[in-house]
Amino acid sequence: MLSSIQASLQQMQAAQAQLAEVLPSGAAQGPSFTQHVGGLLRAADDKGHVAQAAVGAVESGRSNDLVGAMLKSQEASLNFNMMMQVRNKVVGAFDELMKLPI
Repeated sequence: MLSSIQASLQQMQAAQAQLAEVLPSGAAQGPSFTQHVGGLLRAADDKGHVAQAAVGAVESGRSNDLVGAMLKSQEASLNFNMMMQVRNKVVGAFDELMKLPI
């Protein structure tokens, strides 16, 4: 799943490069949309790693915080599902834009 999101991110970066050629030079200031999405993707991945570490600690007996580990796992799952929904909406919007007549 992560690889499909990364592929979509690369497609968005290519589309951004195409739009940058068309837009005036002063229109693209500040962080780009793909940088924001990349940051969100890294944050979701970090939450997944934290959840895996917490569950691993409970499984190995280093921690007895089962509830905390399960909460972190659910939070990571919800965050990943949210990222997938955002990805689907962005890809759908991009497809609609590509269908518009010029």
